Amino acid sequence: MRFERILSHRCTIVLIGQKIGETGYGKPVYGEVPIENVPCRADQIMRRASVDQYGVDFITENILFVGPDRQIPSDAKIKDIQDLKGNVVLEGVYSPENVRPVYSKVRLHHYEITLQKESDGSGEKES
Repeated sequence: MRFERILSHRCTIVLIGQKIGETGYGKPVYGEVPIENVPCRADQIMRRASVDQYGVDFITENILFVGPDRQIPSDAKIKDIQDLKGNVVLEGVYSPENVRPVYSKVRLHHYEITLQKESDGSGEKES
């Protein structure tokens, strides 16, 4: 099965600090450049954190899978993660906490990105 078939979600990747133009004096102007409709797949992985007398603590991590042609810089923002019908899969704005390339026997197969939630959709910072 081809990897592209499991990329059943779409997201927007916002590149930070990109040159978007020049001033009248020839100085560069930097800003955010959104890349919309990026094929991806969001998933949640439950990891065991610790076991004590009160029970087991679990941490849920959000993982984003993208194809080998989408290298994500560590200062990028990821938002608007939706399925193909436009339903929200993960709400809010995320930053890549850990970008891990996954290789097949010969070449780069895909990237697995651990997401850190920055804010909800309104721009409010998560605590």
